[in-house]
Order: sequence, then C-alpha cells, then structure tokens
Amino acid sequence: MNPTLLSFESNNRHVFRYPVRLSILFFILIISLLASQAIAKVPLTVELNGLKNPFKKNALLFLEINKMKDDKDLNERWIKRLHKRAPKQIREALQPYGYYNPEIKAELTETEGKWLATYTVDKGPPVNINKRDVQWFGDGSTEPVFQQSIEEYHKRAGDILIHADHEAEKNKFMSMALSNGYPKAKFLTSEWLIDIDKNSADLTLYMDTGPLYYFGDINFKQDFLDPDLIRKYVTIEKGAPYSHEALLEFQQILIASNYAKEVSIVPLFKEAVDQQLPLDVLMKRIPPHKFAFNIGYDSNTGVRGGVRWDNRLINRHGHHSTVLLKLSQKEGVFRAQYNIPVLRPVTDRWVSTASYEYDESPDTKSTTTEFETAFVRRNLADTLFYKGFLLASNEQFSVKSEPDENTTLFSAGLTFRFSEIEDSMFPQHGHYVFTDLRGAAEALLSDTSYGRLHLKGRYMYGLGENGRIDTRLEIGAAWVDNYNIYPTTLRFFTGGDNSVRGYLYESLGPVNENQVSVGGKNVVSGSFEYDHRVAESWVVATFVDAGNAYNEKLEKIFVGAGVGIRWLVPFGSLRIDIAYPVSENPGFDDWRLHVGFGATL
Repeated sequence: MNPTLLSFESNNRHVFRYPVRLSILFFILIISLLASQAIAKVPLTVELNGLKNPFKKNALLFLEINKMKDDKDLNERWIKRLHKRAPKQIREALQPYGYYNPEIKAELTETEGKWLATYTVDKGPPVNINKRDVQWFGDGSTEPVFQQSIEEYHKRAGDILIHADHEAEKNKFMSMALSNGYPKAKFLTSEWLIDIDKNSADLTLYMDTGPLYYFGDINFKQDFLDPDLIRKYVTIEKGAPYSHEALLEFQQILIASNYAKEVSIVPLFKEAVDQQLPLDVLMKRIPPHKFAFNIGYDSNTGVRGGVRWDNRLINRHGHHSTVLLKLSQKEGVFRAQYNIPVLRPVTDRWVSTASYEYDESPDTKSTTTEFETAFVRRNLADTLFYKGFLLASNEQFSVKSEPDENTTLFSAGLTFRFSEIEDSMFPQHGHYVFTDLRGAAEALLSDTSYGRLHLKGRYMYGLGENGRIDTRLEIGAAWVDNYNIYPTTLRFFTGGDNSVRGYLYESLGPVNENQVSVGGKNVVSGSFEYDHRVAESWVVATFVDAGNAYNEKLEKIFVGAGVGIRWLVPFGSLRIDIAYPVSENPGFDDWRLHVGFGATL
C-alpha cells in the first residue's frame, strides 16, 4: 500500500513532502490500549490457613502479597513474583515466636481472570532453649544486686525461644545497671546459636557493668531564672550513685516548673574525676504568654464561653499571673491571679487573687467581689491539692420577693482535694474527695459570724468489661449568726445537672413565705448511676438521685430518676440525661432534659 503524500508547492518551486502512515498510527494506538489493559489491576484474594493469632496476624503483616493485593498497579507478573516470596516471609514471621521449621504449602490459581493465593501452614515444633550462659563482668559484677538479677532471670525464663521476651530481659538488665550507678554498662556478647535440625538453641549473654559513677556538680545553662530559685528544683544529691531514674525525675520536675519548653541533662563523662560525674542542664525559655479559649453548654447555665491569659514568666524570680474571663447566660466571672513560688517551688505557691462574679438562679441573684491571699500546694499530677486562705468578700444578693442585701465578710479557711482516676476514655475505677472549711467572726469586722463545712465525694468501680457503678455523695453544714445577711453563694441548694436531676437548677431547699427557694444552712444529696459501654465512644446510663437542702431539720428528700447517653472523647464526655422528678408524682410531660460536657471527675 502506497503511503499518502501531502505536498505544498511554494512560489520558488521548492516542494516539501510529509509522509503520514495512518495504518502505523492506528496500530500503535491499538497496542497502547492493549498494553494499558495488560497492566491494569487484576483481582486477587489471599488466604492463610492453619495459623491462629498472634501468629496469623504477624504473618499477614509480613506477607507482601497480602499488603499489595489492593494495589491499583497489580498485574499477573507481580502476583507470581510476590507468591514466590511468600513462604520465606511466613517463615520470618514465625521465627520471633520460636518456630523455625514450619511446613508451608503454597498454591496460586487463576479462574476467569481472578487470582487466589492460598498458604496452608503447619508451624511445627518450637525451638527450645537448651543452655543459657548469662554473666556479669566489670567493677560491679560481684555486687549482690547483679548476681540476684541473674537468679531472677533464670526463674522467669521460659523454655521456648521467644525473641520479644529475650529483648525484654536484656532491657531489664540494662535498666538495673543504670539505676545502680553504672551508666557505662554494655553488652559484650549477645547471641543465639540455633540448631534448626534439633529445634534447640543456646544463649550466650555477657554484660559489663563498667565503673561506678556518682553525681557531681550541677551546672545550669540558662539566663532567664534566678540561680537561687532554680536550685530549689534540684532533686539529685551530690555524691549519690548515678541513677537514670533520678535524672528523668529531675528533668520532669524542671519541665513541670512551666518555665522551660525544653530541658536537656548532659552527663559530662570526660570531665569526671574519681567517678564524680558533673551534669550540664540546658534549659530553653518557654514563650511567656499563653492564651486559651473555650466554649460549651449545659442546661444549668446555658451557653458558656471563656478566655484565659497566662503570663508564665513575669520576672527572674518565677512569678506568673493568670487572667480569666468566663461568661454564660446565668453566670459571669472575671478573675486575676498572681503566683509567687515559695518553699518547694515545684509544688508550693503563694497566690493572690482578685475576682468579680455574677450568679443567677431561678430565685436568687448575686454579685460578689473578692480578694484572697492563700498558700497553695499541689502535686505534679494535680491529684492532691491543699489551700489555706484569707478571704475578704463583699456580696450583693437578692432573693425574689425579699429586700436586697449587702454583706461584707473577712473569712479564713482550708480546702483539700484529692482525686485519682483510671487513665481511660471509659474509666471504671476512680474516686474524688473534696473538703472545704471556712468561717468568719463579727468581732473581726465581718457583718456576721459563721462557720461552714462542705464535703463532696465520688466513687466509681467496674462491673465486668463494659459496666461501672458511679456513686456521688454531698454533705454540707453551716452555723450562721444572722441568716438574713448570709450570702447566697455560701448557702446550700440542690437540683440540676450535677445534683438531683429532674428538678430545676438550684430550685430545691428552704422557701420563704412566697414559696421562693432561699437556700439552706445544710445539705445532703447523693446519686447512684449505672453506665454501660455499648460502643467505642458511646455509653448508656440509668440513675437515681436524691437529696435536699434544709435549715434545722431534714423534712423531705427529693428523688429524681432517669436514663441518659454519654459520648466519650479523650478529654471528657458529652452527657445527655432525661430525668423525672419522682417525688412530685410526675406526668408524661414533667420530664427534664439535662445536657453537659466536661471531665469524668
């Protein structure tokens, strides 16, 4: 077939010819389409038989053919190549568990363009440990603690060669050396001699303690804190045997001081004299200003939001401040706080606070101005808290249908809080204790004398894998000289999301002649709730609450009961409850919805 010729003739009679072979172009197009189909992904199923977890799970992780079965570029050539590698990969996956001689039957079949890779595995007998030669060498080798570590190892060691167990034991040996003053400890020999034919193994593990070191001088490399302050954070005693745990604790305390964003502790081995090991402590200053914002909702106070500003490094003496603004439909708080580290700076502060608060309940309103100075101690985990305080307060409050009051008090008191909770999105064990004792005397310039004790407790314990009982108890008692001018913020109320559900917020307690709740001198309330986890992030609940506030005599206990759901997130839970006021003989329309979001304890 002659090619088609296209020609163009110019004025100067030169002729240009361009051959176009249409048949060749068409052929190339067809070949390209066929090639694209040839390399397209083909269906592949992988089956692994004869193994149970954890062996099966690990083998599937090792198998490349299983990991690539959904790859869009998978083709026949790759399937055959991956299938050929599979038996070796299965063997490698079983070796960490001590199985070195598995029998593997591998089959690859194709039916109507669909591929099936099947592997049937008999893992065979495990490799048993025939002999262990474990020894310490070096300066500390004869110390009882090192000899005892070998004896304890032989008691714990199993008969089957399991790689993870062996590595864990090696880590224990090194951790013990680091904890007993031997930071230069090392492995001299660590090897297994495996006889695959006999399914047996011999272990040789030789370790050198190296020389014994002691803590020497500590040199701080920082320029933003007073040296006298920073040395109060030192938890390492000069001359004590070197300990890796002691170094970690020291580092964690310096970070917990909230002055440094990064802390590095460098042992200076080259500068050690007579095994006295000096330390360089490098600290990088934290950005002084920190802002935080929050927004939320609960049915007690409605929509709420807040902003917090922390100045974490005002001066070289470690002073820091906090300014807080919280607003909701029924509450408002403005608080400014100044903190000075004292005594043991890592836990102790002298805290001065000025605040203005607005609070509204169905029957009361109050605005409170306070000035407080206090000694505060809390542990690093913030699970233990003590406060001794002096408080000057002025409260303007009103009770519906009663005259407004204005009361000034100069109070002194103690606050204690302790909490401990399981680290889990759905904790099944935890407890919380809160105690507050305070009082004022008219002889010391207060408008009235009073004494007040407030106790709260909470306890959770698990039932099975997905259930828990959550109990709560509140007890409060006060003696008041002139109750008419006793501030409403110090009176006791019940009812609402965190009290007796099924009733309006702070609606339960003594009432005046107009049946308006005015709060009581005393309170008792409790709750019993069962929570059951039905999915990873969802919990259903049923509960009964009871309690009341009163003055001289508890005449009635109000009971509320209902059901709810909880949506779990790492930093708390969303709670939605439907509760009925059982003591009021409720009808179908008397249920109350309670919504809140917050931490578990």
